[in-house]
Amino acid sequence: MVFAPHPDDEVFGCGGSILKWISENHDVHIIYVTDNRALIKWLNQNANDLIEEEAKKYMNLSENEIAEIGLKEAEDAAKEFGFSESNVHLLKIYDQDAINKIDLGISLSKEILKDAERVIIPGDINSHPDHQAAHLIGKKAAKELNLKKAEFYVYYMNPMNAPKDKRTAIKTLEYREKLFEIMSIYKTQLCLKGMRDAWETLKRRRSERFGVFKFEDMNKYYNF
Repeated sequence: MVFAPHPDDEVFGCGGSILKWISENHDVHIIYVTDNRALIKWLNQNANDLIEEEAKKYMNLSENEIAEIGLKEAEDAAKEFGFSESNVHLLKIYDQDAINKIDLGISLSKEILKDAERVIIPGDINSHPDHQAAHLIGKKAAKELNLKKAEFYVYYMNPMNAPKDKRTAIKTLEYREKLFEIMSIYKTQLCLKGMRDAWETLKRRRSERFGVFKFEDMNKYYNF
């Protein structure tokens, strides 16, 4: 079970690993926690980073219209990853509000998560509240379900801050072109120069690093 705070976080956080796991015939599910509706607000706040030609089609849309586009992009990206339709789950929590909806996220996630053997969550990064929320939702839902046999992979963290026996790297070299192709679906996100630059880095990705923990490790380690 992969938790993505926003549509596109699955690409940058663990996209190559997702492609690898699906190619190995694991039953992989994904939960998109938020809906990316805050795009226009973000674009207006980051005008210096804006690609105007790419953004102009979105500038006069409502947040609800942006959310509809963002979630459609997520569904299209998930299809390209190889997720079956039944394995794609949209919580539709408002972008930038997930930290206030932890209990809702847990209740929506538990039925999906109940049989998970591996839970992939973003780091507990409180400078990115939606990422912190996705981390807490995944962890707390697993705790309430008592998933004692599950292992937890934490991305968007510095694995070097975890003990050596809690680190792993997954080789993803063969998947980087496909990952670059999938990210092209997120046209709303590629309105920013910084995101375009990050997109290019996918072509150079050779591996993805995680902190790997057990149920009993919960709340004992950095970012877990």
